[in-house]
Amino acid sequence: MRHFISILFLLCLISCSGPTGYWSDPRVILISIDGLRADIVNNPAFAENHPYLARLMAEGEYCANVQTVFPSLTYPSHTSMITGVMPDKHGIVNNRPFIPEKNFVDWYWYADSIKVPTLITKAKQKGLVTLGVSWPVTVGAEMDWMLPEIKSVTDTISTVDLARKHDRPETFLESAKIRGAVPEDGNPSGYNRDLLLHEIFMDAFFRKAPHLSLYHMIETDLIQHEFGGKSDEAKDAFMFMDSLVGNIMAFLDENKLWETTTLMIAGDHGFRDYEKQVNINRLFEKEGWLTLKNGFISDWKVVCLGSGGSGFVRLKYPADRDFKKKVRLLLSKQEAFEVLEQRHMRGTLWAPEKTDFVLLA
Repeated sequence: MRHFISILFLLCLISCSGPTGYWSDPRVILISIDGLRADIVNNPAFAENHPYLARLMAEGEYCANVQTVFPSLTYPSHTSMITGVMPDKHGIVNNRPFIPEKNFVDWYWYADSIKVPTLITKAKQKGLVTLGVSWPVTVGAEMDWMLPEIKSVTDTISTVDLARKHDRPETFLESAKIRGAVPEDGNPSGYNRDLLLHEIFMDAFFRKAPHLSLYHMIETDLIQHEFGGKSDEAKDAFMFMDSLVGNIMAFLDENKLWETTTLMIAGDHGFRDYEKQVNINRLFEKEGWLTLKNGFISDWKVVCLGSGGSGFVRLKYPADRDFKKKVRLLLSKQEAFEVLEQRHMRGTLWAPEKTDFVLLA
């Protein structure tokens, strides 16, 4: 009996503690469907295959020609969504920081990399309740309820354990696990991962009535990278995400919450299918300008950080004009991309100050 009372008390602490909003309060739900593009939304068959998103378009407002940021990557784009400024201002200039010695394996996980205020910080200042599920660049963010997006890049810790280390509050993931939202079988992937994240989001949203919710749906991006943006697999993935949005809409319907809720659906970048992939750093290695040891960059005079359809090339010693000419000549001989320099950067095209060349496929 004592064990039962102890467990019941623990469950009460986990589920009842922490800030909670009221359903009568106004709220915003911002959902990002990774890789959602205008040509998908504008397709004549969109409404038939995506009934819930089509309903939002019919009953609300939408824009199908939004221009994303440059570089058109997940982390810069998501940070622009919650800051209202371009990457050169908010500081998340790529998915990955420029650390060639670590083979660019780390990502911009941490919120303290953002240089300007965000919706999260503004909501905190107003005393509003916030929820985040797998939103990029939120590790360490001052959210009330959060499972940040982070991935283990070593064998010393699993992704689930790493997420557990950075969730807010410390019991957030464990409390979802106790209520059955988190399975016991290690690191979920693919659709199972998105289902898990959806269960966590729905569970927390129902219990905490947050004023600001940020929710990132992932698998549509990974499917398009693997099979192509116009593949049948990609079409299935977007239909799957539509069903998850439908669950949220059904909750709002059943509880008559539309009068106080603004539901926003966004995409972060587009896709272009390709037939050839170019490894710029292998090109530099052949010239003796970059050294690989056990698959890792051990030394470099020039190195490229690939960024989807673009690449950012940096010289270790940019004042060496003769060497820069050699690099420019080598790059200009390649037919797969256009070579730009800082003086060419105008408007939405830009590059971090230390970038010597920008490559555009």
